[in-house]
Amino acid sequence: MAKKNEIVKSAEEYEAAFHGIEIPASFELDTGVQVPDTKEFIEKSIYILKTGGNRVATPVRWRLDKLLEIINRNNQNE
Repeated sequence: MAKKNEIVKSAEEYEAAFHGIEIPASFELDTGVQVPDTKEFIEKSIYILKTGGNRVATPVRWRLDKLLEIINRNNQNE
């Protein structure tokens, strides 16, 4: 369940957020958590948002938001 004042994005909003931006081939989600194929990670995560319930959607949204933060941080450092 979303926290008060938390913006909950739909699968389509995440698709739009990742469309047209430079996506790294792989990334570190958190300390010791490597994602070897970013595009596959995004595709599977969006599929889960479209087909899964809220219980599984919450952690998926957190991971996608974390990836967007990483991409934005990397773009700012360039």
